[in-house]
Amino acid sequence: MVRIVSAHTEELDEADQAVAEILEQIKKLNLDQNSAGLISCHGEFIENGSVKKICEALSFPVIGLTTMSSADNSGYGMYQLSLAILTSNDCTFSASNAVSVSAQNYKASISAAYKEARGKLKADPSFIIAILPLTHDINITDILNHLDAECGGRPIWGSVSVDDSIKFENCQTICCGTNGKLDLAMLLVEGPVKPEFIVTALPDRNIHPRKGFITESEGCLIKKINNMPLIEYFADLGIELHLGVDATAVPLIVDYGPGGKAALGLQLLEDGTAFCVGEMPVGTAFSIGSIDPPGILETAEATITKALASGNQGGILMFPCVTRYLMLAPSSEDELKKITAFINGKIPYWLAYSGGEICPVRGADGKYRNQIHNYTFSALAL
Repeated sequence: MVRIVSAHTEELDEADQAVAEILEQIKKLNLDQNSAGLISCHGEFIENGSVKKICEALSFPVIGLTTMSSADNSGYGMYQLSLAILTSNDCTFSASNAVSVSAQNYKASISAAYKEARGKLKADPSFIIAILPLTHDINITDILNHLDAECGGRPIWGSVSVDDSIKFENCQTICCGTNGKLDLAMLLVEGPVKPEFIVTALPDRNIHPRKGFITESEGCLIKKINNMPLIEYFADLGIELHLGVDATAVPLIVDYGPGGKAALGLQLLEDGTAFCVGEMPVGTAFSIGSIDPPGILETAEATITKALASGNQGGILMFPCVTRYLMLAPSSEDELKKITAFINGKIPYWLAYSGGEICPVRGADGKYRNQIHNYTFSALAL
């Protein structure tokens, strides 16, 4: 069994004080024999040295990310550093970092990092928590697919890093005191644990009943839908696409058949084709969705309800999409308020807003397949 406990700080001025606050809280947590950390914070906690000092002061590995806002049982906020500690007497943990991944080196770098982390364990991991960099020269799906192949298809749950800047220019990942904009951090969890992976996208009422079918594509690049140029297909539905339209505007609910479904973002390119966050092979069916505040709050509650009903009492880790936070403006914290009120102390939890949710989806054959998502509320119940 793995259980979650947490510590937090809002001390932005003095790194040593932030460390002292975290360590004082940890003294009262009664940790088990083995532990690992998952940290989320505003970028200022990295800049002022707090994250590095916190990681160096701890006796266990820590991975994490910058985010728009963090939460745990103590509260929530943009300037709260939250540290979830996974602790267990019968599971072990191992962390590693693929540094400065690029289109040229990501396969070799990820393979080396995984082998390093796996080498510290007695057996293959039960699941992996991965924090991927927000990068523009490599498809996130390619990164995830390579990690999936390296670990033999074991469940991978996690996030793409994000921050609070307008163009997400300062997103960073964290691994054992180091940080980087292009690093991939991974935490391997080995032992008798049965995680429950939950991901909820849009309410059914927010999904258009008409289905489209990809008739020409290349990887994640969509060229034609129903044998029509992409722009014409959307225009036929009354949706006018413009250059620069991104994942906050046009959610696609993609049906991968036996592989399950995923909500994915879309971005129009200059030549009239569109880049999708996930793979879009020919023959793939999809529907168009819309995101609104009532749907955001409804799907947050739905995910937590499923997590609580799973029977796992160790705690809940959560990665909701940062688009949800932005779409709720000017009441951006409404989802956090909803979560706090709904959980109401029933179970330990930790949350960070995500730049892309990584969550396994159970297919028709009952097997999990690792998948990237957008717009969703993703949870891991332990």
